[in-house]
Amino acid sequence: MKTDQHSINPFFYSLGFGIKTISLVLGTFFLATILEWIGQHCWWQNASEHRLAERTQFELQNIEDSCELSKQTNGLRWMYREVTTVSDRILAPLERYLKTQQQKLGRAPDSMSAVVDSVVQIQKFINKHFFIAIDVFRAWLFRLVVFVSGVVTVLPFLMVGIIDGLVRREIRRWTGGHESSWLFTFASKSFIPSIAVFFVFFVLWPTKISVIWINVTMGIVWGCTLSLALAKFKKYL
Repeated sequence: MKTDQHSINPFFYSLGFGIKTISLVLGTFFLATILEWIGQHCWWQNASEHRLAERTQFELQNIEDSCELSKQTNGLRWMYREVTTVSDRILAPLERYLKTQQQKLGRAPDSMSAVVDSVVQIQKFINKHFFIAIDVFRAWLFRLVVFVSGVVTVLPFLMVGIIDGLVRREIRRWTGGHESSWLFTFASKSFIPSIAVFFVFFVLWPTKISVIWINVTMGIVWGCTLSLALAKFKKYL
């Protein structure tokens, strides 16, 4: 029985971790949509209707201008194009339906009934916010792809953190230093939450943001975390 439990527990742990990750990713989309809805009525009422599309193009151009390796930018463009193609196929029926409804509501004659006029206004309001949600989804999808592909760019920081942590660990061992289980536990368990914090911040930020600075900050934080965790680890790996 003990063997079966040990073989099942990792499966349920992985399943739970996957569900939490998917919930976090989808939750950021709903939060970004709500934030955009509120912003349309409060903060950027006079902004362009294509504000999110312009933000995406600016950030994509910023990545291309800051990145010296053309293969990386081409890979990002290819990944974003493929993901966008799939999402457009999924969203196309909804967009056609909303456009048809919008045209019907635009041609609707003025009614003498206040109830009918109120229903028409409510339908227009709902259609408008559905269109905003579609724009948010495309902008959110771009930042999701950028974040996932940007993890590769922080690998040098992780390698430096690993090497620095192992060297400091060997120096501590040979000089008779003491390990710190508290620091190791804190550093090792803060790695995944820091990923979630950076992801949520990057995806929910409503205005233009430099992706390069986000990646550099992530790399420094993750590198320092790995270095601290390995330097304060027990005597034997």
